[in-house]
Amino acid sequence: MSTRAKEGKYYGGKEGYDADVMLESKAMLSKEDYVATGVLTYALGDIIEVELTEYDKFALGDKCKMTVYTKSGLFVMETAVVAKEQGSVIVLNPPENRKKFTEKREFPRVDVKNEGLLFALQDKNRRDKHRFDDPIRFAIRNISVNGLGFTIPENTMLEKVIQKQSRLEVELILGFLVPCTMEIVRQEKTNEGWYYGASFVRIPDAKTNALRGFILKNQIETYFVQKRENETKKALEKKSAANQ
Repeated sequence: MSTRAKEGKYYGGKEGYDADVMLESKAMLSKEDYVATGVLTYALGDIIEVELTEYDKFALGDKCKMTVYTKSGLFVMETAVVAKEQGSVIVLNPPENRKKFTEKREFPRVDVKNEGLLFALQDKNRRDKHRFDDPIRFAIRNISVNGLGFTIPENTMLEKVIQKQSRLEVELILGFLVPCTMEIVRQEKTNEGWYYGASFVRIPDAKTNALRGFILKNQIETYFVQKRENETKKALEKKSAANQ
């Protein structure tokens, strides 16, 4: 069992479960009349990875039932396959299962390289509202279901008016447009200008599912990139040790 799994918080703790309690646990994935057993190797946010030799028996979109056998008991959930590669499948971690766990961040953020436009700004007292004649472009650095981090180049005027609790009317450009209202919760001077952390205040209902899909897609892609990088690093370390 992994060190992380051993150090997890188990049933009965004040914080609830730690998602790590599922790591390295036996997981049974079933669909229709087919059942396969593997090992759960990753669980964060909306996704869970299960390594199993019969990965090729599952297709994208397959509805499945998953049972995870942990030291804290069974976790049973209805899920669906959202990605796969040789030796493993990625399934959705449904909201009802996520509620049983404690994560450092309620909604994990994923790094992205997208842009947005700032159209208007309201001060923290909600008195004055300024609408820009020309929208100000900003770079989105990371995003989650409940907020994002972004940077704006040096701008003396904006530095004076954007403060914590300021509200911004923006449009996110994510391959599709998401008009929304955000509230500043963090600001920091960087080499690129100013970095801001913001939470979403209003997002059109019609855009919510598209935003979740965008975040899920990027979370899966980021995970696979990191996984391959780690595998390559381990292989090089093993080769180096063998040559010594």
